[in-house]
Amino acid sequence: MICAQSIKSADRVITNTSLNKDQDYHVHCNYNDHSASDLTIKNIIAQAEKIGLRVIALTEHVRRTSDWVPRYLAEIRAETAAASTYKLKVIPGFEAKILRDGSIDCCEGYSRDHFIVASFHSTFGEKRVWIEALKSAIQNPDVDVIGHLAPEPTFDLNEEELSELASLMFSNHKIIELNAKYHRPPPRWLLKFKEKNVSFHLGSDAHSLQEIGNFSSISDLISIVHDKVRNNNNKHNGNGGDDDVNSLYHSNRSL
Repeated sequence: MICAQSIKSADRVITNTSLNKDQDYHVHCNYNDHSASDLTIKNIIAQAEKIGLRVIALTEHVRRTSDWVPRYLAEIRAETAAASTYKLKVIPGFEAKILRDGSIDCCEGYSRDHFIVASFHSTFGEKRVWIEALKSAIQNPDVDVIGHLAPEPTFDLNEEELSELASLMFSNHKIIELNAKYHRPPPRWLLKFKEKNVSFHLGSDAHSLQEIGNFSSISDLISIVHDKVRNNNNKHNGNGGDDDVNSLYHSNRSL
């Protein structure tokens, strides 16, 4: 049986921040209106097993008004129970939009108990509004990951602004996603996040079966962080960072 496990920030202990390519923490399915029609939860699990992934997080787009969430969670439970291997960990979760007021577009009952990637999907047109919204998301205890982070087309962040946000991410135990779909965050931002010891992981942002676990488009971003991550792991763990997946995340909650 595949393990289905819900992960929240309050339960998570990060001891290994290596960018493991057999772990994909941002996978969509066909509960939205723009993914491939064959991107069913059953097919996702089969594809992840086929390509040798050890962890996937199902992070479907959600809104507070989404009425399909109980069916989605029930389907994850059913398909993980029916699968034939115990080698794959499936994390049920959601990708929630960061709103203008800094809240996330997800019912608290779901965000409290499930893995949450918070990301921008709207442009606000005002740098200060964008920064304050991001700060609120970072400080939200329900948010686990900041997804595909990048500035709006009309502005960038200076070093002081980046440093403040990076320090906030570190103190609130937020993970920055290296996003394969949008090639984010920008390299300059990654360098600042590294400097502040922010943690990273990989997310394909897959909307088709072929995109699951495919990180070839961000090999340059992986290279930017990899040496620092490897050196930190060597310093703290005495190894090259290939610890068991349970050394990256621990949770007392189950689906």
